Amino acid sequence: MNQIIKTRLILPPNWLKILIIFLLILGVFFRFCNLETRAYWHDETYTLLRISGYTVPEVIQQVFTGDIIGVEELRQYQSVNNEKNFFDTLNGLVIEDQHHPPIYFLIARFWFQWLGDSVTINRSLPVLISLLALPCIYWLCLELFKSYLTAWIGMGLVAISPFHVYYAQEIREYGLWAVTTLLMSVSLLR
Repeated sequence: MNQIIKTRLILPPNWLKILIIFLLILGVFFRFCNLETRAYWHDETYTLLRISGYTVPEVIQQVFTGDIIGVEELRQYQSVNNEKNFFDTLNGLVIEDQHHPPIYFLIARFWFQWLGDSVTINRSLPVLISLLALPCIYWLCLELFKSYLTAWIGMGLVAISPFHVYYAQEIREYGLWAVTTLLMSVSLLR
């Protein structure tokens, strides 16, 4: 009566591996393509404000004085400087954005301090984090379906998914959410 169910891991054919490797290369290219050409949008400016360690009341108090201010004065609220530290970043999140987990903002602050401040550098962190979703989806598909073929196809689809590519280029924690969700899903299956 006791039957042992054996699952057979089927390897994808070589042509499919080559196609998926091509899709992976395309996915990496699309994620890094034109990082510096898009202007910051509303949510990204708030992310940069949080990372810089300032709060909205501080910005209002210092900016809305009736004086004409330049771009450089505004840029200080979108970049890491010596006036603020990690605790100021945490404090801003606690006071104004409790719904955001702080880990991304702290990692980003360290990233900006370490590599400098430019649009490309600011957007490269979420791109790199989003690339971690590729091995994670591979692992999840392997755990769920016990098929290398399905795992390869899943990884290829996520690599070129317009949804994942678009959100990988935003200075937001979306890629980190995807990676942690995939890792938690795998851990629940084990």
